Amino acid sequence: MTVVCLHGLGRTPSDWDGVRSGLECFGPVHAPRLPRDPAAALAVAEAAVEPGAVVVGHSMGGVLALQLAREREPRALILTSCFFPPARNGRSLGATLANYAAHRVAFVRAARRGPSGGSARALASLARLAAQPGRLHVELDSVLVIHARDDHHVPIDFALAAAARQGWAVTVLDRGGHHPHVDDPERWLAAAVPWLEDAFRQPAG
Repeated sequence: MTVVCLHGLGRTPSDWDGVRSGLECFGPVHAPRLPRDPAAALAVAEAAVEPGAVVVGHSMGGVLALQLAREREPRALILTSCFFPPARNGRSLGATLANYAAHRVAFVRAARRGPSGGSARALASLARLAAQPGRLHVELDSVLVIHARDDHHVPIDFALAAAARQGWAVTVLDRGGHHPHVDDPERWLAAAVPWLEDAFRQPAG
């Protein structure tokens, strides 16, 4: 059994270096280099993910992992800082808009300090893909969403609403931004490893 880690748009396989050793107890870790174009990235991911693998997807990689899950039937799926459609998550429209505006201001400030990864065209293509509800539905018992409260790319309420709709497990990190597995690998592994251990105790299938 292998663990396949799919990085985000404009990122590299080295993003997984900090958590690789923690994931290796579940099998050899493979982190393919994904092109920026979502369609080309999907083709590379398809070649890397075999049926029964553990798949970990970050951002764009999470969207790709969801697309592959129907046909590859992974043993377990972790979506970390994945793109999800906008959602109120039980809030009023005004509160939702105010919250999203605050996230966008923080996102723009962060972008000014350095590249966010990915072209505007590729980001738009990814957003359209993730906004299609059918792309998010998978018939899997073992799906974990890991998302940080200070993720300004994808607000936490989007992730919480998607997880609630699908019945997925979710772990909310107090901090970590959009790249918690990179910026705080120990905290990320503390969420992922016990969940995977529990998933492996369950009968496959």
